[in-house]
Amino acid sequence: MIFFYFYLISFSLIGYGLLASKVLDININTIGFFGLLGISVLTLFSFCSSIFISHNYIFNFLLIFLGNVFFIVWSKRIANIKKELIYYFLTFSILIVFILLGKNHDDFSYYHFPYIYLLTEYSHPIGLGQLNNGFRNPSSIFFLSSIFYLPKVNFYLFHIAPAFFLGFANLFLIKNVFDKKLFQNSNFICYLSLILFIFINIFFYRLSEHGTDRSGLILAICLIVLLLEIINSNLSIQKIADNIKFLTILACLLISLKPFYLIYSVFFLILFFDNKTKKIVFDLFFSKTFIYCLFFIFFVFFYTFINSGCLVFPAKFTCFYNLDWSFSPNVIEDVRVWYELWSKGGATPHNVVDDRVFYISGFNWISNWIDVYFFNKVSDFILGLLFLLVIFLFPFLINKNFKLKKEKKNVKYLSVYILIIFCFFEWFYNHPALRYGGYHLFALVVYVPTCIFLSKYNFNRKFFHKTALILILITITIFLGRNISRLNYEYKVYSYNPLLNTNFQFHGGDEKFHFRYSKLMKNNISKYLKVNFLGKEFIILKTKN
Repeated sequence: MIFFYFYLISFSLIGYGLLASKVLDININTIGFFGLLGISVLTLFSFCSSIFISHNYIFNFLLIFLGNVFFIVWSKRIANIKKELIYYFLTFSILIVFILLGKNHDDFSYYHFPYIYLLTEYSHPIGLGQLNNGFRNPSSIFFLSSIFYLPKVNFYLFHIAPAFFLGFANLFLIKNVFDKKLFQNSNFICYLSLILFIFINIFFYRLSEHGTDRSGLILAICLIVLLLEIINSNLSIQKIADNIKFLTILACLLISLKPFYLIYSVFFLILFFDNKTKKIVFDLFFSKTFIYCLFFIFFVFFYTFINSGCLVFPAKFTCFYNLDWSFSPNVIEDVRVWYELWSKGGATPHNVVDDRVFYISGFNWISNWIDVYFFNKVSDFILGLLFLLVIFLFPFLINKNFKLKKEKKNVKYLSVYILIIFCFFEWFYNHPALRYGGYHLFALVVYVPTCIFLSKYNFNRKFFHKTALILILITITIFLGRNISRLNYEYKVYSYNPLLNTNFQFHGGDEKFHFRYSKLMKNNISKYLKVNFLGKEFIILKTKN
């Protein structure tokens, strides 16, 4: 049943993407685009509906069914639909081995699953952050996942949302790799899309490591690639406008996953100052896409606010302290320090430094961070990046046409690259854990100039496409091999056999840890404060500090 729903949900996402492209007048017609757009639509719909109703079986099934109706009705909007569907089925069939797992993400039982499960039982309570620190700054992936609570499979689809981010991002990148016009006009985008496709499928091959972080990293990669494509394209004004609309929606979806991605809004400055795009960006403020994005961003701040009393938790200057569910400044500051302490290596499962504030100040943390984190996690990752780079470059360097072009095209990338470096230093100074934005920044810092370098040489399209096909097949083989090896390990350690039972197992916490908050809500429902607003009764969990 899990496989049936996997395809059914993916078609539904494409269907909602088709709906949104029609309503918002965005004329990009590939499945990867429609899928990512559909993720934003279903997430926004979940944001809106969670205020008033719980996401039960009937509601969710009707929502998924309706998306499939949209797909059937508007599938003709997909260009080269037969070819696109072949790419789709190949991509999502490979991902079946990705979604089968015995052990989930380490934080899954702690706060991912409980938050999603509560959304299937209640309309969203106010002050939910009182129950769990992880609830105070909810990710949009929780709201999206609550739509996957469906008959027969129950909650055993709560973990698969990252597969849709990965799958549709793969289709987006593959489209760039084999786009003939793009190769003629901006072939470095084709090179970059290829190496980033290889990167995300080799380094992010394991679903249990995704959580809410790596989906954001994948979206950030797509955003940067699309931005580089926009400023280097010679497309019509309408096509550029469509790409900018899509870029804006991608950015909103990215921000909704983790608040620190707000820093990526600086990339829009490039479009404001580019003569080709600044008028288009100005017109965007008066479009339906801008209204759509306003609603999206509103709910991102809204749910953080009703959970914690802050617009961005734990940024104290965004917090209100006089609400029934607000936290005190000391509690918020403690959480902020802990997040930064953990990312800078000051807190591990085995040790926590004594003077936390002093440790995270300035660069006091660097020597310890190098000892406990850089060696061997970051160093191994960098070596992996460089090894991938060598494998990627090898077929180009041995090609007989490895000669400089006579006519060189001016590639606009410096402004984007400077902002990538800026984001890299912001990441390093404030939250230098790879999962908090480091993986893709390291990759972009290395791979963007590499692909600019390759674009200066005289490689023809047929050679590139043949090379790309070989590298993609190698990547798929590695992806499948590593996941099959993982499944074999999980069978030995957790007795997980996907041939007999596709349901994942819970790990971490005490017995039935993941249902604790649902029981707590049920046992104390009569004690919670309730208010009526527009005929709707809202539950408020009052602060205890």
